[in-house]
Amino acid sequence: MARRFRVERIALLTEVIGMNENTKHLVFGLCMAIALLGACVGGASAAINPEGYMGTVIGKDAENNTFKVQTMYEWSYNWSHPGWQLNDTHIELEWLFPNEDAVNEICVDDYVEIFGFAASPAGDVIGLGRMNSSTDTVITDIYGDPDFLEPYSSEPPEPMLLGNYTIEYNNTVNCSTCPSDPTVCNCEAKYTNVTITNGTGQVEVDDHQLYPGQGYMHEGAEYRINITFHSGEASACPVCNDTCAYGPQPISNFTIHIKAVNQPPTTLRGDVNRDGNVTPTDAVIALRIAASGGYNEDADLNGDRKVTSIDALMILQVAVEGINL
Repeated sequence: MARRFRVERIALLTEVIGMNENTKHLVFGLCMAIALLGACVGGASAAINPEGYMGTVIGKDAENNTFKVQTMYEWSYNWSHPGWQLNDTHIELEWLFPNEDAVNEICVDDYVEIFGFAASPAGDVIGLGRMNSSTDTVITDIYGDPDFLEPYSSEPPEPMLLGNYTIEYNNTVNCSTCPSDPTVCNCEAKYTNVTITNGTGQVEVDDHQLYPGQGYMHEGAEYRINITFHSGEASACPVCNDTCAYGPQPISNFTIHIKAVNQPPTTLRGDVNRDGNVTPTDAVIALRIAASGGYNEDADLNGDRKVTSIDALMILQVAVEGINL
């Protein structure tokens, strides 16, 4: 989990609890208008106004949990013309990975979208999306919070998810982890409910429940979606605290992979970190995935749609004996 995010505290005009995605887009748009006017009105919660960038990964330091991006576009919150603006300076920014899956799977030359807060020596990432390429800007992998990855003022989202999917979640607060303090606005989420809607507006998955550390795979007619819920926050008010405090919106941490069904593999089977080779490091990563209950198709060598210690052992055997799969 990345360091706690610095936020611009902008009071919401209504409760953020239980609202659907369209409502969240509307509320965030209103909040941005208030921010641009420099105003602040009373309310129960607040919104995060992150910086957005798109560009190419030019460096990776897994040991220090960082990666460097040469930016090509920057997100503009201009109320009349929001959207991606070409960044002629192509500035280089260093970021902290939002979770371990991102550390293992993001590689140099990947084209990514980032929403977070740039800082020195490394900025905090809220949402990280990997796309097919700089010319095929369709998001196939999400790390961090999918709600903040797609700009709230962008309708439809740009770039869109593969298959034009919409993935929404709704967290339930765990009051046992929440102090009886009226100044606390967010607490840990006990679990989340995920809804997946396809490009035609049909709900393919409705409120699938996931606890922290759990994964789920949805097999659609054309696309396969793997979701792991690492952790999350939920509003403490009014479930845990009677008084609603000012503060940022809750943030969650996911790993989401979207692939076309029967899509030819882009990496070697067992090459979990996608460095072009199957090595003992891949076996170690597969073992970590197995221990966390997550899923990664490259690590699922026996094809049972689970990652277990057996898969890790098979990957190790491939690495040591040089077997071609």
